[in-house]
Amino acid sequence: MTTIHITERAQNELSHLELGEGGFLRINVIPGGCSGMTYTAAVDTDFGDEDVAVFESEALRIVTDQGSAIFLEGLNIDFSDDLIRSGFRFTNPNASGSCGCGASFAG
Repeated sequence: MTTIHITERAQNELSHLELGEGGFLRINVIPGGCSGMTYTAAVDTDFGDEDVAVFESEALRIVTDQGSAIFLEGLNIDFSDDLIRSGFRFTNPNASGSCGCGASFAG
């Protein structure tokens, strides 16, 4: 099973999502960005046969497809509200490189 880590601060921010009944946050890895791969995130309710839950708590469930799961192992999600670069921060210990803005990574 893929394991990701979400800081308490990020969980607090994610708790504001309007997930609705049966809703979850879907995070996938797709080709793109200047380093080759990038993350996508969206609220979803359709849990398919190829999907796996990578994080579950009382208030939040995060799901990905099996192809993305290998790239998410050990992923750390944090949230920053600093003035220069506020938002969610994805730190991937398995990435062999990333672009200068941090929006994409190389696997």
